[in-house]
Amino acid sequence: MQVAQRKLTRALFPLLTEKSKKAISVGYLRIHHLYYLGRKRHLDPLRKLHLLLLRGWIAKIESTFSHLVSKKQPVCLVATEGNSLIASILIKPNNRRGTCWSISFPKIYNKPEYNTLREIKLRLLKYSLDVKMCNINSWILKYPIDSTEELSILRELGFQPQEFITVWSPNEINLNETHSSNFNEKRFSFTWEQVNIDNSEDLWRIENSGQSLQLRSIIDRKSSDITQLSIKLTRILYLHSLKKSVAVAGIIQQNFPDDINTLKVIRNLAWDERLKYALPAIIKTITTKDKSLTIECDSKDDYLKNLFKFIGLEEINQKVLLSKSNLQRNEKKFSFKKNTSLSTMLDTLNPPNIPIPSP
Repeated sequence: MQVAQRKLTRALFPLLTEKSKKAISVGYLRIHHLYYLGRKRHLDPLRKLHLLLLRGWIAKIESTFSHLVSKKQPVCLVATEGNSLIASILIKPNNRRGTCWSISFPKIYNKPEYNTLREIKLRLLKYSLDVKMCNINSWILKYPIDSTEELSILRELGFQPQEFITVWSPNEINLNETHSSNFNEKRFSFTWEQVNIDNSEDLWRIENSGQSLQLRSIIDRKSSDITQLSIKLTRILYLHSLKKSVAVAGIIQQNFPDDINTLKVIRNLAWDERLKYALPAIIKTITTKDKSLTIECDSKDDYLKNLFKFIGLEEINQKVLLSKSNLQRNEKKFSFKKNTSLSTMLDTLNPPNIPIPSP
């Protein structure tokens, strides 16, 4: 009997080994995954994965003690085929409470032998939605509109587009002399302030004014979340007059895993012509110090797009912001009191659906 079992085991072992080579395994980044890359001399990604492994351990501590500490650290997920590390993805909390997480673009290390890259990307993205972290209600991501395979996968997983974003390179920025001199003449009309506890709510209001009610509920960002962003790069622009000071625009460093060197320019709904004199000088000052920065704006904002073109920024890409949420949609009808303001009524309206780019 034992002899027969040993023969059966020897016969099945090659089949099981071959099956394990072909199987896709998806999970958290572990120490042995670094060995897979080290064997192939992938030194640069190996160093980055070492750091991500450490930050992943901290993220688990944050999740365990979520009532004591805010969530900041990213988590790295990987897909392997046999003993080969094929791809990774980063997920990162988008607010301090961890109710909304952002997902990075899949990073490919090796070409799979037995499976398609699409299947591996699908498994990674699907697994990221099943990560057991406290309080997760929503996921957002920002992908180039020409990433047809990834957008097809996201459609399959139920992601919906929220807005389109235009990306600009500031490397060739040239501040127009006329605008520069006019800005100097009006320099006492504007102040460009670092974000702190006292003024973060002003920047938060400007950000909310450009977002749909649905997107605001998905991102679930509070004014306190703004203060956690880079103090050096996240700032707010105030316009001063004789009567009062008003926050009219701002720059927010993006909190997506792929966009740590990206700044988004936001403004009030009403366009102020004097932004033509303030924003060019501000953008030039910021980007001169760091050439790796890129600038973003809403693709529907023709005022900002024309201003960026005028000062020499180069449009390099377009992205689509997509989301998926577990939140229950509120289907009840809205009733308004007699003195309800127009802005309040508009905020309750659901935005029109944005078509996802077709592959």
